[in-house]
Amino acid sequence: MKRLKAEEIANLPNVEQTEIKIDAWDVSIVVQGISKATQIVLGRSINQEEKDAFEYQRELLKACVIDPVLTDELIDELYKKDSQIVDLIFAEINNLNGFGGSADAETFQ
Repeated sequence: MKRLKAEEIANLPNVEQTEIKIDAWDVSIVVQGISKATQIVLGRSINQEEKDAFEYQRELLKACVIDPVLTDELIDELYKKDSQIVDLIFAEINNLNGFGGSADAETFQ
């Protein structure tokens, strides 16, 4: 195995992306994991603004769901739908980021 060189860091692969098939709605979405930089931004945001875990989950959805791009209004509409499907999205985000359980602020601190 070769040793990583400083000049190679910028060309390393980015975070993983995956398509989630939502059979109940006959659609799919594309989600991605979070980078360390995004993890830091989300963690600082939760600490500085005293957001609760539900507000943090909204920010996580906006950072990780890349197709379609979600706004606060679209997340409000999504939250009115079947909670099992929304939880499926969070589970896949957690899988991409190497975490089990629910997506909450404490997970990323």
